[in-house]
Amino acid sequence: MSVLGVVVVPGGKNPRVHGVVLEGTVADPRVVDTFELRTGATEPSEQAVDLARHLSPKLDRAGYERAGIRVAGTTPVPRRSKAAFSRAHCEGAILFVLREVLREPVVIVEPVAAARVIGLTKAELETLVDRLASQGVNGDAVLAGLAALASL
Repeated sequence: MSVLGVVVVPGGKNPRVHGVVLEGTVADPRVVDTFELRTGATEPSEQAVDLARHLSPKLDRAGYERAGIRVAGTTPVPRRSKAAFSRAHCEGAILFVLREVLREPVVIVEPVAAARVIGLTKAELETLVDRLASQGVNGDAVLAGLAALASL
């Protein structure tokens, strides 16, 4: 079984999406693939649409069982900083594309609740994420992928 974990990373003027494909189980996950999507757009709504368009073709033929997205938080954007505002737009667009293309529920994970959602202690989860991230994978994307594996 194969799952996808994604995270939107604010990057100054241009957010990026990091993705990781995991297989196996939560106890024994394996990194199968990674990717990074970038946008050249400057307006938050255009950045969101651009990243969603880049992600869509990666989902069409992949056959993921489930997808997870690591979000910044469930509260509204507290400040109107451009990076936070843009990240919120992009997370919404990515969530929409994941749900529409995969036709499966998308696991939404926040770092605070991740260990509980995944079924590990905080220390166990940190060790697992660090081990997988040491392979050059974004740790937050791994966290989302692990949450998706745990939901199967």
